[in-house]
Amino acid sequence: MVRMDEAVIVEASEDSVAVCCGVCLWTNAAGLLHLEEDYRVAGEVWRVRKNDPDPLPSNPHAHCIGGSSRFIGCKLHLGTRQLFTSKNKPLDRFLNEDQFGRLIELIRPKFPGIEFPLLV
Repeated sequence: MVRMDEAVIVEASEDSVAVCCGVCLWTNAAGLLHLEEDYRVAGEVWRVRKNDPDPLPSNPHAHCIGGSSRFIGCKLHLGTRQLFTSKNKPLDRFLNEDQFGRLIELIRPKFPGIEFPLLV
């Protein structure tokens, strides 16, 4: 059960409501623990995934799931700041250093044992 003071409404419309409840823990078919959490930085909502079935562009990496349409659907390398398409094609774009730094500071306590930013 999630306390409502811990939940955050990420997006709402007449048809649906997207709520971030913090960390999502589940396992994949191989039995690997899959960690997932959403972070809001400068208007964008980044979902960070560890043990994603697709470990590219980095493991862990972030998916933009909300905010301005220019980033939605992109993946973020958590070492180089580079943005990638959902098909792992590198874009010639990088997340702003300040925004990346804030995201890394939010991520760091949730993934102990991983040194951020990731080494390339």
